[in-house]
Amino acid sequence: MKLTIFRRIIMVPSILLVSIVVMGLYAVTYLDRITELNTQILSVDIACTQEAKRLVKTFLAEMRNAEKSLVLQDLEFYTASREARKDVRESLNRIAALADIGREMELIAKLRALHGRYGADVDMGAPDTEARKQMRMETGDGLIENTNELIRIREQIIQNKTTTARDEAVTASGAIAWFAIAGTVLAFLLAYIQARSISRPLDRLAREMRRLGRGEPVSPLAIPAPPEVRELAATFYSMAEELAELDRLKSDFTAHVSHELRTPLTAIREGTALMLEGIPGSLTPEQAEILQVVRDHSERLNAAISSILDLHKMEVAMMEYDFAPCDLSTVIRKSLENIGLIAEKRRVNVDAACSRKLPIIHADERRIQQVLDNLLSNALKFTPEGGRIRVQANPLPSASGKARQVEVRVSDNGGGIPESDLEKVFTKFYQSHQHGVQKSRGTGLGLAIAHHVVQAHGGEIRVESRVGKGSTFIFSLPVNP
Repeated sequence: MKLTIFRRIIMVPSILLVSIVVMGLYAVTYLDRITELNTQILSVDIACTQEAKRLVKTFLAEMRNAEKSLVLQDLEFYTASREARKDVRESLNRIAALADIGREMELIAKLRALHGRYGADVDMGAPDTEARKQMRMETGDGLIENTNELIRIREQIIQNKTTTARDEAVTASGAIAWFAIAGTVLAFLLAYIQARSISRPLDRLAREMRRLGRGEPVSPLAIPAPPEVRELAATFYSMAEELAELDRLKSDFTAHVSHELRTPLTAIREGTALMLEGIPGSLTPEQAEILQVVRDHSERLNAAISSILDLHKMEVAMMEYDFAPCDLSTVIRKSLENIGLIAEKRRVNVDAACSRKLPIIHADERRIQQVLDNLLSNALKFTPEGGRIRVQANPLPSASGKARQVEVRVSDNGGGIPESDLEKVFTKFYQSHQHGVQKSRGTGLGLAIAHHVVQAHGGEIRVESRVGKGSTFIFSLPVNP
C-alpha cells in the first residue's frame, strides 16, 4: 500500500526522534557504567588505599612506642603502643570491609596474623633479647611489606578501572558521533526521497496541465505517487477526457454547421454574382453597391468556413497533402503578389530576401502557399501605416554542409505580442489582446492552420516577439520530409 503524504511527512521526524531516543539510551548506558566505575574508585578503591596507608603510619607509631616502652620500661609509651595497636586493628577491619578480591583477603589475614604475633611478642614479660628484637623487626617488615602489597593491588585496580572508564568514554563518544552522522545522513536521504516522491509526480502533473492548457494531448501519470496525488491525477485526467470530448463535439458541431452553411452560401454568392453581371436586369448604382457589400461579406464568410473545415480535417488527420517538388521562392513571390494591393493601399512596405542557394523542397505547394498567406495576412493586419514587412528564406546547412532544411522568417514592426500570449498564438480561435485595437478581427484560425500544415510537413513553427518592436514568425521545412 502506498504511503499517504501525511505519513510520508511524519515518517522522517519519527525516524529522527527514534534515532535520538536510541542514541540517548546508548549514551545513558555508557554514562551509567562510567559513573559506576568512578563511584567504585572514589568510595572503595581510593578509600581502601588511604586506609592501608594510614595502617602503615599507625603500625609504625605502634612499633616506635612499643620499642620505647621495652627499652625505657615506661608505662606511658606502653599505653600509646596499645592505643596504636587498637587503631591498627580497626584499620584492618575497615580494609577487610572494603576488600572484594581473594588476594586482598589473603593479605588481610596475613596482616592480622603478623600484627597479632607482634603484639604478643611485645606483651611477653620475658627479657628483651636480640633474638626477640630481630623477630619483632622481621614481623614489622612483613606487616609493612604486605600492607604495601595491598596498596599496590588497590592502585592497580584503580588504574585498571580508570583505563576502562576512559576507553568506554572514547568508545561511547565515537559510537554516538557515528550514530549521529549516520542518523543525519539517513534522515536527509529519507527526506529527499520522500520529497522527491511527492514533488516528482506533482511536477509531472503540472507539466501535463500546462500541455492541456496549450491544447496538446496529455498522457497518464506513469510513475509511483502518493494516494492523494494519484487521486488528483485521476481527477485531472477525467477532466481532460471530458474537455477533449467537449472539444471534439465542438469541432464536430462547428464542422457540421460550416458544411451545412456552404450550400446556402454558395447560392448567395452565385446569385449575387449573376445580379452584379446584370443578367436578371440592370441595377441602379445603389443596388449594385449593396450587392457588392453582400458579395464581399459572402467571400469572407466562405473563406472562414473553408478555414474551419480545413482545420477540422487537419485535427482528425483526414487532410490529404499532395507532395511534389516545390520552388519556395516562387511560392513566396505569389504570396507577396496576393497582398501587394492591400499593402500598397495601407502604405506598408513589403519585401523579400531569398537566398540564391535555396533548394527545391518536397512539399504541398498549395498548403505552403496557405501558410505564407496566413502569416503575411496576419502581419499586414498588425503593421501600422508606413510600416514594413520582410520575408526571408535561407537554407539551414547540416554538419555535412548539405542543406537539409529551409527556414522562412516573416517579420513585421507592428505592436508585437505580449510574452504571456506567445504560447497561445497557434491555438485555434485564439485572439490576442492586441486585436482589440484593430479595425478588423480575424477568425483566429490562420496560425492554427499554419501550425498544422508545417507539422504535417515534418517542420517546426515558432514566434519571436517584443511588445512595441514587432513580431517574427519562423517556420522550417525539411527538404525531403
